Amino acid sequence: MSDAPLIQLDDVTKVFVTGAIRYEVLKDISIEVRRGEYIALIGASGSGKSTLLNILGCLDVPTSGHYRLEGEEISAKSDTEMAHIRNRFFGFVFQSFNLLGRYTVAENVALPMVYHGLGRRERLDKAKALLTRVGLGEFTGHYPSELSGGMQQRVAIARALANNPAVLFADEPTGNLDSKTGTEIISLFEQLNAEGTTLVVVTHDARVAQHARRVLTLADGRMLTDKQNSIAELTGA
Repeated sequence: MSDAPLIQLDDVTKVFVTGAIRYEVLKDISIEVRRGEYIALIGASGSGKSTLLNILGCLDVPTSGHYRLEGEEISAKSDTEMAHIRNRFFGFVFQSFNLLGRYTVAENVALPMVYHGLGRRERLDKAKALLTRVGLGEFTGHYPSELSGGMQQRVAIARALANNPAVLFADEPTGNLDSKTGTEIISLFEQLNAEGTTLVVVTHDARVAQHARRVLTLADGRMLTDKQNSIAELTGA
């Protein structure tokens, strides 16, 4: 991993205003994310985990503070510029899979590549290679409804990898899965991280947090702890 952070947040706050109510969701968050890290964001419901992930992934912008991506301040970028940044740098995996039922799994995985100008055949060939990478090489022509929940999440992960993202963000990726299938997704994340993919995962699943290399704990919108998992914790020794 490089010593220079890929993402750097300094004193970031996020405030939502509804009528006369002002709710500070994030308070003075300062963190760095480096290439190759595997980070879990944990905390009680309402602690600000998903809001922080959305800001890290440029799905939302801070109310105040600084966001630097590869050293460049991006907090004041336009919506169009932010969309370009998301497409270039980030991939996203959500609890509900968000697959399109009328398309095959290969077509689902190929969709993000349209914005990179790849031809249909090239998109589908790359999509099939990504599906093979996540263990679904035999199911490229199937539709999402024909697959189990765990298989659909693997398709969603392959789609998130379509444009070779610098960071893969996941929001409760095991939340809709049974224990066995969740373990398979955790193993896949470990494999991807070992291959060099940077991961930032919001989770209530203690198993996900246990396998992450670094765990950030939020409470009431503030960073409570930021610790590295030891080798003993990661291996269960």
